[in-house]
Amino acid sequence: MTISMKRPGQCANTAEPRSNPHADEKMNKVQTTTSPVPDPAHRDLMSCEVDMAKLRSMSMKQLHDFRNVLHTIGEVTAAFSCQSRFSNERSNTYNAAGNAVEDLCQFLGMYEQALVNVAREATPSPSSEVEWRAWTILSYEADCADELIPFAVHASEAVRDEAEAKNMERYAAIGGAK
Repeated sequence: MTISMKRPGQCANTAEPRSNPHADEKMNKVQTTTSPVPDPAHRDLMSCEVDMAKLRSMSMKQLHDFRNVLHTIGEVTAAFSCQSRFSNERSNTYNAAGNAVEDLCQFLGMYEQALVNVAREATPSPSSEVEWRAWTILSYEADCADELIPFAVHASEAVRDEAEAKNMERYAAIGGAK
């Protein structure tokens, strides 16, 4: 594996499908080896999974806070992977420890992406939850953005969603919604 200067995980393309319980299987497994035996037939595999049900049970603020933790850990882990102690001396590739650090970076990026997918598919009702959902998605999109216009579209949609939620709350407060 060659060393590349990239953030942990890849930011999702907006055309990619959103998270759902039926598609979670392919999205949330990372296979890592737990044995130094080089023969793949004799390696012990450990499966690391993202608990999608646990993510779905979190409030939008909790998802936002947890995303901040995952993002920070991912950035720190990615910084470690750039250190010379994790690369081979004669080539521009990771050594065994570097490969493990890169696997961890990929898992953290995948976990963060799963969390954002859960936020995207959610339909929170109080305006405060709608706002936390927006902050979660927008902070992720800002980290992944290459251009301002697509990000501005996401921000505009978030403002629209929050305004609609606040209007529904006002309408319900005056007795209009049953």
